[in-house]
Amino acid sequence: MHFDANTTVLIIEDSHTVRQGLRTMLSMAGVTRSEAVSNASEARNRLRGKPYDVVLCDYNLGEGMDGQELLEAMRKSGNLPLSTIWIMITGERHYERVVAAAEMAPDDYILKPFASQLLLDRMSLAGQRKAFLAPAHKLLSAGKVEQAIQVLQQLARETSNAQYRLDAQRLAAELLVNEGRQGEALSIYQELLTQRVIPWAKMGVARIVAEQGESQESNALLREIIADAPRYTDAYDLLAQNLIDEGQYQTAAIVLEKAVAISPRNFNRLKSCGTALLRCGDATKAADYLQRAVEVGRNNNFFGPDVLVDLLQAYSESGQTQHLDRLQAEISSRMDELPGGQLTMAVCRALTALAQKRPSDALAQLQSVAEHLRARETDFPSAQRFLAAAVRLTAEQSNELPQQWAHSIALRFADGRHELGTLLEIAHKHEACHGAIETAYDMLQTESNKAVELASTGKLEEAAAMLYLLSQNTLNERISMNACALLLRTCESRSKAGQPYPEEDRQVLKLMHWLPQDNERVRGFIRRHQALDPECE
Repeated sequence: MHFDANTTVLIIEDSHTVRQGLRTMLSMAGVTRSEAVSNASEARNRLRGKPYDVVLCDYNLGEGMDGQELLEAMRKSGNLPLSTIWIMITGERHYERVVAAAEMAPDDYILKPFASQLLLDRMSLAGQRKAFLAPAHKLLSAGKVEQAIQVLQQLARETSNAQYRLDAQRLAAELLVNEGRQGEALSIYQELLTQRVIPWAKMGVARIVAEQGESQESNALLREIIADAPRYTDAYDLLAQNLIDEGQYQTAAIVLEKAVAISPRNFNRLKSCGTALLRCGDATKAADYLQRAVEVGRNNNFFGPDVLVDLLQAYSESGQTQHLDRLQAEISSRMDELPGGQLTMAVCRALTALAQKRPSDALAQLQSVAEHLRARETDFPSAQRFLAAAVRLTAEQSNELPQQWAHSIALRFADGRHELGTLLEIAHKHEACHGAIETAYDMLQTESNKAVELASTGKLEEAAAMLYLLSQNTLNERISMNACALLLRTCESRSKAGQPYPEEDRQVLKLMHWLPQDNERVRGFIRRHQALDPECE
């Protein structure tokens, strides 16, 4: 890549003196179209607004994200073109270990202090690596992912440059994972690991096997990564998520606390740690982490009111009443952004009332929105918060309402062991709610197994009707998807035989309207339905 007066550069550096020095170095080499920002938040806004040819980013940015976290956030959000050269600048010698492990690495890095010629040489070398991958980048920018993967595999086979080959294999594996072709990506990662231990390749294997339900194997790999590369924070994050999926919130919190110690100003990690501590009952420590998350994230554009709700819950459960009214007012002012809407706002008022020893007011707030537990927009986190407030009501105050609500929530959201474990953890001090959740889950499993048995014995229509009725009674997403799949098979069978199926078609349409449209399985249902006889649309 040739650098000249048309080259655009973004400098991300919290020191004004260093920013000016970098701009001077670039201008002396004829690169005059440079811009500079002082923190990650400003950088995100600039990078979302337009593409740059080169980004020069300091690793330590003071407040907010560090440079590595910013790079990974921009890559994951899709706001950083693959053609952009990203060079990290750092004075920390240990960064070599960080970049060796990083799942998403910069194109190069430079240790301070350095001369202008070294910067230009590194930019030139990174440009050559980008030029090697340019054919794939052009295809990706045109939306031709499959062709890009084929080109990358060809480039990897044909080049004699080991670094270029690694770059092509790494990008090909990332694209395959994004396309849902985990098996092919796994083959690439495993081939690389037979040659030498590469932490990011092992991380790729750990992610894939976790998605395949092999959490124990994933956890073992992640612990190996952490032992070999202790600063690889993504490995801590995935290990914690696996543990949360298994219902081990306390162990997950311990893992996240170690990751936070490495990157103490990462908003998402602070928030996740606080939430895990809240779920396992350590509200005082949870409040500390969530308050730090709010302080770090408040002025950033990725900050949302959900962390404020978790902080309010932590304050309420730990008896810290002095901030509740102010926090509740702030959440109310951002209600339009609030997941769960009116239900979550009522839960906030109930949590405040409980902390202020006003249980009758808390009960009234929960009763006023209980019907929203069946609303389409109510998600699992919103239902968890509702349950967390409900289980703090005594039997004398609420009669049997908490266990009724717990039963309803479990019927809708207990799709698997993770969801069940989460709900049981919240209700562990409320025996009646704990029992109601277990009863609901057992009922879902029993009825689902009956439907599977009916379908396996050829009673497809009976199984479909049974699951459809169960889906309407519970609003359970997994049950609804399975019902939709069986109903579509019935429609397809009848269509092929030239028989009508108006009732089944009506039920399919009702389910598809309610199910999440961005889900790949639902999109498949829509395509199958469109392929049926147009007269039955």
